[in-house]
Amino acid sequence: MKIQIFSDSLALPREIPQKVYYEETYPAMLAKEHIVVQFSKGAGTIKDLYAQTFYYKMFCPDIVILQSGIVDCTPRPFTQFEEHFFSLNYFTRKIKGLLKILTKSWLRSIRKIAWTSPKKFKFFCEQFKKTYPNIPIIAIGILPPCVEYEKQAKGISKRILEYNNILLDVFGEYYIDTSDIPNNGIMSDHHHMTASGHLFVYNKIIEHISSIS
Repeated sequence: MKIQIFSDSLALPREIPQKVYYEETYPAMLAKEHIVVQFSKGAGTIKDLYAQTFYYKMFCPDIVILQSGIVDCTPRPFTQFEEHFFSLNYFTRKIKGLLKILTKSWLRSIRKIAWTSPKKFKFFCEQFKKTYPNIPIIAIGILPPCVEYEKQAKGISKRILEYNNILLDVFGEYYIDTSDIPNNGIMSDHHHMTASGHLFVYNKIIEHISSIS
């Protein structure tokens, strides 16, 4: 079976805060039995992922897997444009550093900026379905937040519920609920998956693939 994966950094191996090697990721596990093509972008929004369908749709997959949402919904102190401005040179990076030290938590709680609005998030979810008509799109839900994550990013729990409901509404029976992921499946940064988390998602995907087959 040919499987196309679109994701943010959650489907990728990583070194910190805990190590996950490529062989431990769910794309690698799927690749043992299927032909897998993967596009994953760290800090990628659903718009970034959808832009790549222009190329990857020519892979003509039997199944598409979409893991997106946490980058889009997280309450942030700065817009993407502002983040770009701060990255322009040494001086703007210094300005951002100063703001992060003095006011980041306050700005995040006051501004609560989402890089993708719920309306836009739903729009791009629907665009995925239009790009891959008659092809099952398995949408992986955003991982459940913990108390510490809510303290770090006030409002994240409500946002995750809202964006997961959009995924469920658009993708229906192909939505993967991750609310029962074990505690050791989520890293200490509260949103990336450990090796155990990847195995959990892999097993969920296999259940869906079996029902589709």
